[in-house]
Amino acid sequence: MFPIMGHDDEDIRIGKIDDCDSLVRKTGQEMDLIRQRTIAYEYLCRLEEAKTWMEACIKEKLPHATEFEESLRNGVYLAKLGHFIAPDLLNLNKIYDIDQRRYKAVGLQFKHTDNINKFLQVLKKTELPLTFQPETTDIYDKKNMPRVIYCLHALSSHLFKLGKAPLIHDVYGKAVFTDEQLDSISKDLQKCEHPLPMFQQIGGLLSKNNVSDSDALHKAVIDVNKFLDTEKSITSALLNPHLKLKYVQNKLIDEYKNVLKAAKKEKVQSALNHSLNDSYIPDEYDELLTQVEIQGHITATNYKDSWKNLCSASRNNDLNSLHKVFSDEWVKVKEYYRKNLDFYCDVVKEIIESNKDVDVESITNWYKIFQNVISEGNRKSLEHMDHKTAIGKVNKALDEGTPEDLYMALNNPHLELSFKIDKFAVPLLFEEMKLEKCELEKNLNESEIAASVSYLLAIASISQAVDRGDEVAVWRSLNSNQINLEGLRPHCRRRYLNALVTALQVKVRGQCACPLLTLDDIRDTIEMVNMKDDDNEELVAVVNSINKAVMEEDVETIMKLLKSPCLKISTPLHKEERQLYLRLLKKKMQHKESQNLWLEDIVDVINEVNSESLKVKQLTEALVHLNLAVLKNSVDEFFRALYCPLLSGSGTIEESCKNIYFQMFSKALKKRGHHICSWIVCHTDAGNTVYIDVESYTYSWSTPKDFVPYARYLSRKDVNVLIEKTNKHHINKYKQMEIEKSIVKIQAYCRGYLLRRRMIQRLRFFKDNEEYVIKIQAWWRRILVQKKFGTIIKMKTIEAKLRRERKQNPWVWYKVQEHKIIKIQALWRGRRARQAFTSLFHSPNPPLKVVKKFIPMLDFSTEDYDREIELQSLKSEVVQSIRKNKELSKQIDDMDLKIGLLVQNRIALQEVAAHGLKLNNLVKHNSMTKLVFQNQNDGKKLMAVTTAVKGLKSLTKESKRLLDGYQHLFYELQTNPTYLSKLLFCIPQNKTNFFLQNVVLSLYNFGAYARDEYLLLKLFRFTLEEEISCKVTKPFDIIASTPLVLKMAVSLSRQLSGLNSLQTIIGPLVEKMLKDRELNIETGPVEIYKAWRNETEMKTGQISKLPYTVSQEEALNYPEVKQRLETALSHLKTIVTMFLDKITNSTELLPFCITYMSRVLHRALTTKFPNTPEKDILKVIGNLVYYQFLNAAIVAPDAFHIINLPNGSGLTTDQRKNLASVAKILHFAAAKKGFGEESSHLRCLNPFIVECHEKMKKLFRRCCRGPTLEEYFAVDEYTEATLLHHPHIYITVQEIVDTHALLVEYQDIIAPDSRDRLNELLDDLGEVPSVAQLASRDVDTHMGDSAEENARLEVCLALVNKFQAPADDMTDLNKLFIKTKELCVAIIPFLNGEHLLEALCIGTTTEQQEQYAKMVQRRIYSGQAKPDEVMSLREHIAKLRRNLQMLEDEGYVTREDGYQALITSIALDVCNKGKYRQAQRRALTTLTRTKQSLLEKTKYYEEKVKSYDQYIKSCLANLHAGKRSVHACLRRSGKDNQKLKSKLTVKYSGAKLMERGVLLEIDGLSPSQFKNVQFDITPTDNNGVFTVKGKFMGVEMESIDIDIQDLLQKQYEGCAVMDLFGKAKINVNLLIFLLNSKFYGKS
Repeated sequence: MFPIMGHDDEDIRIGKIDDCDSLVRKTGQEMDLIRQRTIAYEYLCRLEEAKTWMEACIKEKLPHATEFEESLRNGVYLAKLGHFIAPDLLNLNKIYDIDQRRYKAVGLQFKHTDNINKFLQVLKKTELPLTFQPETTDIYDKKNMPRVIYCLHALSSHLFKLGKAPLIHDVYGKAVFTDEQLDSISKDLQKCEHPLPMFQQIGGLLSKNNVSDSDALHKAVIDVNKFLDTEKSITSALLNPHLKLKYVQNKLIDEYKNVLKAAKKEKVQSALNHSLNDSYIPDEYDELLTQVEIQGHITATNYKDSWKNLCSASRNNDLNSLHKVFSDEWVKVKEYYRKNLDFYCDVVKEIIESNKDVDVESITNWYKIFQNVISEGNRKSLEHMDHKTAIGKVNKALDEGTPEDLYMALNNPHLELSFKIDKFAVPLLFEEMKLEKCELEKNLNESEIAASVSYLLAIASISQAVDRGDEVAVWRSLNSNQINLEGLRPHCRRRYLNALVTALQVKVRGQCACPLLTLDDIRDTIEMVNMKDDDNEELVAVVNSINKAVMEEDVETIMKLLKSPCLKISTPLHKEERQLYLRLLKKKMQHKESQNLWLEDIVDVINEVNSESLKVKQLTEALVHLNLAVLKNSVDEFFRALYCPLLSGSGTIEESCKNIYFQMFSKALKKRGHHICSWIVCHTDAGNTVYIDVESYTYSWSTPKDFVPYARYLSRKDVNVLIEKTNKHHINKYKQMEIEKSIVKIQAYCRGYLLRRRMIQRLRFFKDNEEYVIKIQAWWRRILVQKKFGTIIKMKTIEAKLRRERKQNPWVWYKVQEHKIIKIQALWRGRRARQAFTSLFHSPNPPLKVVKKFIPMLDFSTEDYDREIELQSLKSEVVQSIRKNKELSKQIDDMDLKIGLLVQNRIALQEVAAHGLKLNNLVKHNSMTKLVFQNQNDGKKLMAVTTAVKGLKSLTKESKRLLDGYQHLFYELQTNPTYLSKLLFCIPQNKTNFFLQNVVLSLYNFGAYARDEYLLLKLFRFTLEEEISCKVTKPFDIIASTPLVLKMAVSLSRQLSGLNSLQTIIGPLVEKMLKDRELNIETGPVEIYKAWRNETEMKTGQISKLPYTVSQEEALNYPEVKQRLETALSHLKTIVTMFLDKITNSTELLPFCITYMSRVLHRALTTKFPNTPEKDILKVIGNLVYYQFLNAAIVAPDAFHIINLPNGSGLTTDQRKNLASVAKILHFAAAKKGFGEESSHLRCLNPFIVECHEKMKKLFRRCCRGPTLEEYFAVDEYTEATLLHHPHIYITVQEIVDTHALLVEYQDIIAPDSRDRLNELLDDLGEVPSVAQLASRDVDTHMGDSAEENARLEVCLALVNKFQAPADDMTDLNKLFIKTKELCVAIIPFLNGEHLLEALCIGTTTEQQEQYAKMVQRRIYSGQAKPDEVMSLREHIAKLRRNLQMLEDEGYVTREDGYQALITSIALDVCNKGKYRQAQRRALTTLTRTKQSLLEKTKYYEEKVKSYDQYIKSCLANLHAGKRSVHACLRRSGKDNQKLKSKLTVKYSGAKLMERGVLLEIDGLSPSQFKNVQFDITPTDNNGVFTVKGKFMGVEMESIDIDIQDLLQKQYEGCAVMDLFGKAKINVNLLIFLLNSKFYGKS
C-alpha cells in the first residue's frame, strides 16, 4: 500500500490491508474490500475538492466532506453559490431559510426545493452544458448525489474559463480519511443506483462542447502542450484558429507560457498520484491541459496584468490609462461611466491600501473584483452628487429660507453629518451660520458646515441644559473641548447656572430672533460670576485681616481696613470713634465660639458704633442744655431739656410739678459748685462708657487726661436720681385717687355677695316650709274654681231661657243655627257625590245620570291649557339647557387642554386668552338663533324668530317649503325607528358618535318628554337587537367593546331623572365618606410603610432607622404595616357593604332607561345564545348597570354633580383613593373577579367579593324583569291620534342638512323598496340644500350673514304626519267612534232620561236649547269653536243619531242596552282625564326638577368659566408686569418690612444642623469646618416660600428659594434626601419638621 500524507497509523489507510512489501496472498473478500475503499477514497477526494472550491467562492465554512452531500439537500449553500455566480439573478433575500434555523429545528421542508430550482436557473444562464446539470430530485431526494458533485467540478472549470471563479484543485493522495469514513461512503455508493461519473474527463468534454471539428481541436491542444515542454515560443500554437482561444495578447505570451507550464506540471503530478491506484483508468487529457483550462489561465493572466495597470494608473492618477483598461473588449464590466473615473481611481486605491499583504497570485475571482470597482465607484459618485446638493440646500436655506428650512437641510442624510441635529438649537444655528456666511462672502463648504454645526450644537446644549435647570449638564457642556471656555471655576458652577438662567430669561422676554445664548453671552456671564467670586475672595481676605488687627489691637489698621471698598459699607466711618470700633470688635470676638469675626459681625459693629455715636451726641446736647438752663434759671428751657427721652428714661414726669423739679435740680447743681472738673461720666444703653465735656460740647470714649471723679455738672445718672426722688414726694395725691377707685370696686363686690346670700336664704326658707306653701296654693286654686263654676251656672240659666224662646218663636232659632244646618246638608251632598263617584269608577255600566254629573271634567279648562303651555315651554328650556351645557362642557374641556399646553409652553398665552373670550361670549349670550316653525289648525304655518322679530316674511318661499317638507320627514324618522337603526349601521364608526349626539338626540329632544323618551328607547332597542344579532359572537363581546347605543343610554340616564337617582342612591354615602377626614383606605403595603416612616420622622424630628425603600414582602413583615392594612380592609368592607345594601335596595330608583336596556340586553343575548349559563348573562347585565352607570359616579362624584363642592375646591388625593378602592371592590363583585398572586395580601377579600356578587345577582335579575315600554309609558295604537298638539323638536339648520345628506347617501340601503314612504318624502324635498339656501331670508335680519351663524340657526319644527287620513273621512270606524263620543259629550248636559236612547227620544225643551246656544257662543268667543262649524241642538242630536246608527250597523253599539257602550267609553275618558292631568303634573314636576339640575350644572360651568377668566387675567397681568416686577418688589420692601424679615430669620451653623440630622454632608468640606458655615432661613412674601442663604466666614456664597410644597411633593414621592446649592445633602423629612416647628408652630 502507499501511505497518506506521511501517516503511519494503521487506522488511516487506503487501498490495501497491509504493506506493499508483504508477500501474503489476499483472499477475494479482502480484494473486494480494498477495491471498495479505493473507490470511496477517490469519491471522498472529489467531495473535498468541491467543498473547498465552494468555500473559496461563498466565503463560508462548510461541513466535513462526509456530511457535504447531506448539507446540499436543502439547497441553501447551492443558492449562495448561485448568488456568487450571478448576484443580479439570485438575491440573498430570496433564499429560503438562509440561516438554516428551520432546517435544524424540523428538518428538510418541501419549501427548500425553491433554493435548488433557483440554483438550476442560474446554471442555465451560465450556459453550462446540460450534460453536467442535475435534476431537482437528484439533490432533494438524494437520488444521484455524485451527479451533483460532478456538476460542481464541471462548473468550476466552466467559470474558470470565463474568469469568474477559481479552478478546482486536485487533492487525491493529499486528503486524509479514517476507515470509518471510507466504509460509510462506500456503503452510500453501493446504495446508489447510478454509476460514478468520470471526473477526469470533464475538461475534455467541456472543450469539445459546441465544436464541429473535434480532431482539429484535439491536435491544437496537443501542439500547445508540446510547445510547453520545449523552449520554443507558443505564439503560433495559441493563435491556432481551431483552438478558439480569446483575448490572447502578444505582450503576455511569455507570461502565458510560464503559467501554462506550471499548470501542466501540477496536472502531470496529479495524474501520477491517480496512476498509483490499481483501479485507475487513464484518460487522454490526464496529463494535458484542455482548451478550457488554457482559456481560463489566459483570462486569469490578462486580469492580473490589467490589475497591475490599474494599480499603477491609480497611484499616478492617470485617468486615461484607467479608461483604457476598463475599455478593453475582454473586460466586460457593467455600468461603466467615464465621468466617474475619479471615483474608480479612489476605489482602486482603497483596495490596494486594505490588501497590502494579499498576494496577487492567490486571487481567483478577478471579474468580481473589477465589477466591484465599477459598482463602488458609481455608488460614490451618486453619494458625491447628493452631498453637493445637500450642501447647496444648506446655503440656500441660509440665504432665502427660515430656521425650519435649515433644520430640514441639516437633517439631510446625504450631508453626512456625524451628529444629530437638535431642533432646540436651530435658531442659534440659523443666526450664527448666516452671520458666518455673510462674513466669508461665499457659500459654506462641507468642512465649514460640519465645524460650525458641531461648535454651535455644543453652545446650544448649554442653553438646553440651562432651560432644564440641570446643573450637572450645564457644567459638563461648559467644559466641552469644542467650546474651550477659559476661567471656569468648579466651585462656582451653581452660580454659573443661576446667572445663565437669568441671561436666557432676558433673551426670551426680549423676544429675540434667537432665544438661545450665544458664545458671547456665555462668556460675559462667566466673567461676571468670576468677578463676583473674586470680590468674595478679596472680602474673605479683608475679614481675616480685620480679625488679625483686632487681636493685635491695631486701631489704625482697623480703620484702614474698614474703609476697604469690598466691604461695601454705605454708612460713613467716624475717625473719632476708632476706640469704640476696637472695643466693640474685640468684645464681639470674645463672644464668638470660633474666635473669628464674620462679615456680618463687622457690619453689626459699624452700625452699632454709628448708633452709639448718634445717641451720645444727642445725650451730650441734652445734658449741656439742661445744665445751662439750670445755671440760667430758665424753667421752660429746663423742662424741655428734661423731657428728652435720653435723660428721663422710663421715669414719670408730672408737668404740674415743673417748678419743684427745677428747684430740686438747682439745689443739686449748687452743691457741686466748688468742683472744677467739666467732664461727666455716662453709660449708654449698650453698656459703653462715654466721657462728656459740658463746657466744650465734646465727648470721649477713653478716659481724658484732665478727668477727676468729681464733676461740677449733673450727669445722666444724677438726672434720673433727682426725677425719682421728686416723684416719691409729689406723687402721693395721684396714688390716693387710684386707691379710692379700688376701694369702691371692692365695696360693690361685697354688696353683690350680701344680696345673693339673702336670696339663697329665702329660697331655703321656702323649701323648708314646702307643706305650707302647697296649702296656700290649694286655697288659691279653690277660689279660682269657685269663680269659674259660678260662670257656668250663669250660662246654664241663659240657655234655659233661650230654649223657652225657641218654643215661642222657632224661625228665629233656626236663623241662629244656620251654620250647623249648612254643615249637615254638605255632609249629605258629599255622600251622594261619593256614591256617584263610586258608580263611575267601579260600576261596569255607569248610568247616564252619573256620567252627566262628571261631563264638565272633560272640558279643557284654562288651567289645562296653561299647564300644557308651561309643559311645552319647560320642554323647550330643558332641551336648550342640555344643548348649552354640552357646548359649555366641550369648550371647557378645550380650555383645560389649552391651559395644560400653556403650562408646558406648547402654545402662547394669547391663544388661551382668545379661547377664553369665546367662552365668555358663550356664557353671556346664547349664540344660537331660534326659528319656531309650526302648523296652525287652519293649515297655515307660523314662524317666529327669537332674536330678530321678522316673522314669517323673514324666510324665502323656498326655505318655507323645505322646512314644511322636513316636518314630514322628521315625523317619519321619529316614529319609525327602523330607518335610523339602519342608518346607524351604515355610517362609518368615526361619524356615528357625532350623529347620535347631535342629530338623533336632537330629534328626540334628549328624551325630555315621555313621548320622546318612549320613541328614543324604542330606537335603542331596535339598534341593540340588530347589533347583537349581526356583530356579537359571544356574550362577553358586549363587555370587551361596549355598543355605542348602550353608552348613549347611560349618558341619557345621567342627564335627566337619572341624575336625581344617582344623587339619592349614592350622594349621601359619598358625602358621609368625604366628611370623615380620618378615613384612609390604603391597601398597598409599600405605601403604608412609607406613610408610617414619614410620620415617625415628622413626629420625632430624628432620622428614622428604617430603610428608605422596601419591597411588598418586606413591608408586610412589619407589625405596624400589618395592623394598618387590617384596619384599612375592615373599613373597606364596612363601606362596601353600606354601598351594596343601598344599591340593591334601590331598584325602583334606577332610571327606567337603564332597567329597560337591561331587559332588552338580557332577552337579546338569551335568544341568540340559549345555551349560555345565566351567570354569564348576568355579568354582562352587571357591566351595564353597575360599571357603566354607577361606577363612574362613585369614582368621580364631583364630575357627575353627585355632590356639591364650593367653587375652586376639589377632592383630595386620599378621598379619591378611598372612593376608587370602594368602586374597585364593587366592580370585582359585579364581575365576580378576585385578587391573584400579584396582590396576595388582598386575597383575603375574595370570599367577601363572592358574597357581594350573590347580592348583586339579585339586583341584576330584578333589572331584567322590568315593564315593557308600552306598559311603562301607557302607550297604545290610539295614543298618537289623541295628541292635542303636534310634537316639536329643536334642531339646527346644519343638523337638518347633515341628516338629509346622510339619508340621500344611504337611501338604497335604508329604503330599498321604491314604494317606501321615506323615498316619497325625499323625492318631495329634492336635492340636499346648502346651509345658506335653507337659512336664506328675504329681509335683513341684522344677524350677520356668516356661514357659522346660519349653521347654528336653531329651528323649532312642529312634526306632522303626511300620510294620515283627512279629518272628514268617515270610513275609519275608530275615528267615527271618537267623533260620536265628542258629539255625545257636547249635548249630554242638555239631555234627560235614564239612558241615552231614552234621552234622544224624549227630546229637549226650549230652555235647554237656549242654554246650549249660550254654551256655543262661549266656545266661539273663547276660540274653541268656529262659527261656520256651529250646529243647533236639534241638528247636533240628529247627527248623533246617524252616527249611532252607523256604529250599530257595524256592531259597536246596540239599542237593547240604550247605547250603554258609548256611555261606558265616555265614563272611562272621565276617569282617565284625572290620570292624564296627574301624568301632566308629574311631567311638570320632573321637567322642573331637571331644569333646576341643569341650571345648577350651567351655574357650575359659568363659575368655572369665571375662574378661568380670572386665571387668564392674572397670567396677563404677570406677563405685563415683566421686567418691572423686580422694581415693584424693591418699592414694596420698606424699612419696616426688612426689619420684620430680619427678626423672622432663623440662623443655624452647619455643625448645629448636622447635630439635628438636617444636614448630612457638604462636598469639599470636612465636618470640622461646619462651624464656619451658616445657613440663614428667611420667609418671603410668597406663602410657603423660604430663602436659604449659605455663608462661609460670614460671606454670602449661595442663595436659593425653597417652596415647602416642593418639599412635601418630594416626601410624597419617597425622596428622603435632596441636594442644596449643588453641594449640601439635606434630609427632606427633618427639614420639613424644622420649618414647621420654627415658622408654623407645629411640632
